[in-house]
This record gives sequence, C-alpha cells and structure tokens, in this order.
Amino acid sequence: MLQVTCFADARAEEAFLPATLEAVRPCAARPEYVELCFSTSAGAWNWCFPRPPRRRRQPTGPIALRSGPYGVHAYLLGEDGPGDALEISVALPMIRAGADVYVARGLVVSR
Repeated sequence: MLQVTCFADARAEEAFLPATLEAVRPCAARPEYVELCFSTSAGAWNWCFPRPPRRRRQPTGPIALRSGPYGVHAYLLGEDGPGDALEISVALPMIRAGADVYVARGLVVSR
C-alpha cells in the first residue's frame, strides 16, 4: 500500500486517507455537476464536481484530492506526495473507472 503521510512540500503537515468511492449521483445544488461520495477511516466526504464528458478513462493514479484556493483540486499521487495537478474533467473519469483515491484528512467530516 502507498504511504502518503509525509512528503517534502509546503503542505508537509497534511495527511491523506485512503478513500473508497461509495456513490456517484447528480449534485442537488447544480444540475451540471455530479456528486462523488467517499468513505474513509475517519468518516465520509462528499463533493460536487463539474460533470465530465462521457468518454471512459482507464484507471490510473493514485489520485489525491485536497483543498485549494478555489475548491478541491486533484493531483497525481506519487511516493513523494502530490505531483502534477489534474483537471477535474480528467480526474473524475479516472476516479469513476477505479483509480485509487486519497483524500486530505482536513476535508473529511468525523462521525
């Protein structure tokens, strides 16, 4: 299993949790968005993303989701932590196709 709790960047204190995609449903607030529902060991996390084009992507990754200045951002996740940023329109089909996902602990709501 990939360890993602320590890496050398400006957010070194940020830990990531393995996340399992539990459901994909229309976003209640915006019809052009889709809501992804994840479960983690620390609780659930749901977020609405712009609906991607209908093309199917192969699962790659893993992918890290963390907060950014204008919402949630996706990154390819490597041994040293988050790497290259991904457009949500690229990341979402990869997530739906089965890519491993890690969510920043600060985004998860504890139960």
